Amino acid sequence: MKQPPLYIVDIIGEVVAATDKVLYPTLNRHILYEYGRSIQILRQLQLLNQSITQKDNKYPLFALFQPFPEDSSTDYYASVKFPKISIAMLTQNTDPVSKRYDKTFKPVLYPIYQEFLRQLVLHPNIVANDPGAIVHKHWDLPGSDPASDQIKGTNFNDMVDSIIIQDLQLTFKQIKKCNN
Repeated sequence: MKQPPLYIVDIIGEVVAATDKVLYPTLNRHILYEYGRSIQILRQLQLLNQSITQKDNKYPLFALFQPFPEDSSTDYYASVKFPKISIAMLTQNTDPVSKRYDKTFKPVLYPIYQEFLRQLVLHPNIVANDPGAIVHKHWDLPGSDPASDQIKGTNFNDMVDSIIIQDLQLTFKQIKKCNN
């Protein structure tokens, strides 16, 4: 019997949910997971802005940007190189960068980033053993300017601090299920 396909966006969502479960007691807020092209993620955030009950739940945001290629020519289900992931948190545009590190990067963004890497190796469909060996680049983006960041695709129409993860490389495997 043929195995059903893996939905990579769902697997990453499960990893983000596991990250949220670990960090919620510390952060005292849930991580919002969104995926799609930049404009699609922005639309979802704008819809949340229009909701009286949901507009305060936009951040921290874990955004998985699409498209990303799935290389199926491996011995595993697929090898994927994610072009861009953003972990973002609201910030004050009047705060100096040093204060932003104390208010957003150290207590929110870095714990999410580090726990996400840790949870990747725990997921049964991901081939990885060591969070420190997961190939990727990351950089801190203190503050975003809604006017100038539109071209770069990092704009969420809010002033945010973020950690950008680029070229995250993961291998995904199917879990064989036996039918008795």
